[in-house]
Amino acid sequence: MLRLFFVRHGRTTWNAEGRVQGGGNLDPVGLAQVIALARSLRDQRFGAAYCSPYSRTRQTANVIAGLHGVAPRLLPLLRDLDYGNLSGALLSVVRDDDPLLWEQWHNAPETVQFPGGESLGCLRRRMRRAIDILIDRHPEEDVLCVTHDSPVRVAASLALGLDDSHHNDDGLVTPTASLTIIGAGPAGLTLELHRDTVHLKGIDARV
Repeated sequence: MLRLFFVRHGRTTWNAEGRVQGGGNLDPVGLAQVIALARSLRDQRFGAAYCSPYSRTRQTANVIAGLHGVAPRLLPLLRDLDYGNLSGALLSVVRDDDPLLWEQWHNAPETVQFPGGESLGCLRRRMRRAIDILIDRHPEEDVLCVTHDSPVRVAASLALGLDDSHHNDDGLVTPTASLTIIGAGPAGLTLELHRDTVHLKGIDARV
């Protein structure tokens, strides 16, 4: 059975500044988080490693996969939800400038189409395609997938049979450098572990 080890990238400069995602590199806390996660997975054997094309995920994947002697491959389908015109904006500014969108996103996220960006429906279709591709390529292996908060939430939702209205449920929110494991077998997707942060004990700012 394929097992997908979904990792959210470590904390970034944009996370620390409270910005809508779309950029940023790992900051010192993020790097410490990723090193701690890599060490916790030192006995794990990965048949392959993939990451989204952004700097923060490539940095994270290089640290973890490098410890295992596996070269991470880019899989654009794993990229973050596209927030369009809001990418990089301070969350506090978005809340004040567009309170209706802010409320809609928090109360009915499945209805939001970000201006110049994507909806959760688009992201869900992407993640389903990504998972199907990995099932075809690695049916019996453990695979590292370094991605972002929203893609991991969607992957977990697929395994749990939840629709996108649950996207902002507290139980789905994925901390930086956390680990989620999803099995893919004849019975479908199963959530084996979600948002695990045991390896981050003693490291502050788990944004």
